[in-house]
Amino acid sequence: QKLMPDAFQSFVTISDRLEKHYRDMQDLEFTIERGKLWMLQTRSGKRTAKAALKIAVEMARDKLISKEEAVARIDPASLDQLLHPTIDPKAARDVIGIGLPASPGAATGEIVFSSNDAEELKT
Repeated sequence: QKLMPDAFQSFVTISDRLEKHYRDMQDLEFTIERGKLWMLQTRSGKRTAKAALKIAVEMARDKLISKEEAVARIDPASLDQLLHPTIDPKAARDVIGIGLPASPGAATGEIVFSSNDAEELKT
């Protein structure tokens, strides 16, 4: 904004126009060459199931889209993610590791470090 005010203002204007045209949050790819903004591509922004639901409800409430369109925007398979229990983000907890989840939601149980140990616990 401070370094290239003209390019910044162009970006704001174009991004607003694209979001109104597509009626959805956009993921914008752009470049600035010699102070001129070049829009390369746009696509609907990715989001979690929870975010998609919240955005659809807010857009329908604000009359930007119809209730029917809001419902149609939600992928039925992604709703499954919303039905899994989750850990309260405000709850006190000790983080013992980080990684990619195997499934949405939260679970409890014993930790094992091999498939053999898991099989033994199962029996």
